[in-house]
Amino acid sequence: VQCVRQLTGNPNQEQIERLWLLLCLVVVAFPTGKTFFKYFVSFLQTNLTASGKSLQYVQWCMDNSNRAQAAPRKLPPSSVEIAAMKRLGTIVCRFFFLDGRTKAIDVHPCDTAQDSVSKLADKIGLQSLDGWALFESGPNRESHIQGHHYLYDIISSWEIEQNLATKTSQTKVSPAKNLTPKRPAGASDNRFIFKKRLFRNTREIPGDPVEVSLLFAQAVHSVVRCDDLPVSEKVALQLAGLQAQVALGEPQP
Repeated sequence: VQCVRQLTGNPNQEQIERLWLLLCLVVVAFPTGKTFFKYFVSFLQTNLTASGKSLQYVQWCMDNSNRAQAAPRKLPPSSVEIAAMKRLGTIVCRFFFLDGRTKAIDVHPCDTAQDSVSKLADKIGLQSLDGWALFESGPNRESHIQGHHYLYDIISSWEIEQNLATKTSQTKVSPAKNLTPKRPAGASDNRFIFKKRLFRNTREIPGDPVEVSLLFAQAVHSVVRCDDLPVSEKVALQLAGLQAQVALGEPQP
């Protein structure tokens, strides 16, 4: 409401563009209430006669004001989101798979983790989404991202953590102590990981070759590389045999 009031009759073009940018960020962060929605759409329609960058901002608000959002965003926009919004674009996020591959997709400000899982599945040809999820991985943690969480909030949390770590590292150290401050973990040290979270039918081998490949890579990662899952000698030998078969191919008669 405050943005609408300040835009109405404002003669300063620089302020107008900044207010429209702020309004674009607000539109995708908070769902417009029922009482205000009709008035807001009417306000946007009256501003379709604007020119230059302002017109593009108005059109963005028109296109995104009616998006269904289950809940508002939790955190303020990150500097990456603001930079993307200035060019009326979205953030291209890179997602990591446990077999070493990566995929990049456009993530809209209203996209949740479940939306991104669906986009990734379409891109790699994964037939079933049952049990698959996104995780955030950082220098000291790896945690599951719930399906209803917005990815832009996760990116914002990374930036907030980076800023806090930077301020902490800049604290003066006593000259009597020969300490070298550690480099603070930045947003680039965090990543999105796509992997299986829930295993419902552990005795059934999926018929989808894409899912089989992802599950094999996750088994190697969890058992061999990270040693997260203790296994018996029999299972270890079976996994080693599968690794040899994948690396060397089918045995020759």
